[in-house]
Amino acid sequence: MLSMNLSDNYNHITAVLTTYYSPYISHMKIPWRTQFLFWWYTLLRRKYNHEHVIKIGKKGRGASKILFLLPAEKEHAQIASHFVKRDFVDEALQVQYAVHQDGIQYYPDQLKPYIISFSNDDMNWLGAIVSESVLDRIKSIQYDAMVDLNQSDEQTLSLLSLELDIPVKIGFQSSLSDKLYTLVIQRSTTGFLETNYETIERILGL
Repeated sequence: MLSMNLSDNYNHITAVLTTYYSPYISHMKIPWRTQFLFWWYTLLRRKYNHEHVIKIGKKGRGASKILFLLPAEKEHAQIASHFVKRDFVDEALQVQYAVHQDGIQYYPDQLKPYIISFSNDDMNWLGAIVSESVLDRIKSIQYDAMVDLNQSDEQTLSLLSLELDIPVKIGFQSSLSDKLYTLVIQRSTTGFLETNYETIERILGL
């Protein structure tokens, strides 16, 4: 009887959340865990964009404090590493990188002092970072921009964007990209190309 009640409650909660958030996730092919994580962030952790606006472009100063969310999967990490390793050798820039500890091995040594890593122990069962020490490190800087280089629909780091109070959030087109980012870059059908990265650099005024 208890297991049946739990099942009924689970189905009821799922139905309520799906109905309430259907404008956000309807017609989207996304993993169930990502859907639940989206609800979790929206209900408990979401930060709405503040009124501060950073001007980026010819008449703006560009972004000087940037947070990168890096992929940990070998396929995507090796490609992202090829581009981030060449950049930001500039004393005027303050750059941090967040990545799961499993992905650190794919990034160059010169990035490692600026990497904020986390493990499975720092996340809840949905995949959200809940460790206060990790979150404090990530939020220790008032960033001008966040760049999410993740492209896998299976990872959950991208949804951290909902918790971060950053005026410019850049990421790739996905089922939830309109809810996560202020600027969305269309994915290339052939993978992460240099033109995509150059587009990000131009947007940030680098």
